Amino acid sequence: MTQPEDMIDRIVAGVLDQLRLPADAAPRPAGPVSSAESPPPAPRPMLELRDGVITAALLEERGISFGPIVIGAKSVLTPSAIEFLAKRKVDWRRVPANDGAPGLRGKWLVIVTRSTPAVSAALDSIAQDAGTEWNRELAGCHREAATRAVGALCRGECDAVVVFTGKPEAAVCRANRNPNVRAAAVTTVTQVKTLRQHLGANLFAVDPAERTAFELRSLLRELGSAGKPAAPSDWNE
Repeated sequence: MTQPEDMIDRIVAGVLDQLRLPADAAPRPAGPVSSAESPPPAPRPMLELRDGVITAALLEERGISFGPIVIGAKSVLTPSAIEFLAKRKVDWRRVPANDGAPGLRGKWLVIVTRSTPAVSAALDSIAQDAGTEWNRELAGCHREAATRAVGALCRGECDAVVVFTGKPEAAVCRANRNPNVRAAAVTTVTQVKTLRQHLGANLFAVDPAERTAFELRSLLRELGSAGKPAAPSDWNE
């Protein structure tokens, strides 16, 4: 005969079984969500600037305080803009002029410290050439140009650099302090070919004084025709 205590235990167990909630329906304890369950932070939106000339004043006016930002392929960055971005450690890059285009031979950065009508005409002309990407920036002097050129080459922003300056030899001397740079001052297309073959130069400095647009255009086209410069096989960095 079943004891009264056993009967009571069975009744209580049956009631508890009926009241028990499913595991996925059980209420969760209140409290802060653990970091493992927190959703990942939303990525920052990509800001894009395609103004013809970008200055520090323009960047400040647009409220640029963080990256990443994209600069138009044909936009000209002034020295103040470059300094503005560097001081705030803003991550930025350029929109490739031939993004995704087949047969792209190389990416060149042109830094102008001494501008003439011939320089502007030559750069405007080669910008229309297919197969090579040309980006243009301004610098205050040959020292600024050399520093900017070395930084761009070391960070892989471009394959090679052309500096238009009244002091090409001084710019070359300064840039060649970095082992990743093989810089040379040039005046003729023949020099370009020779230096490219024997030095694999990736930085060319040119004095545009008394040079015609045709001469400068010929130099630039010769520079861009061979694609990305490469050091000779017997070159020791």
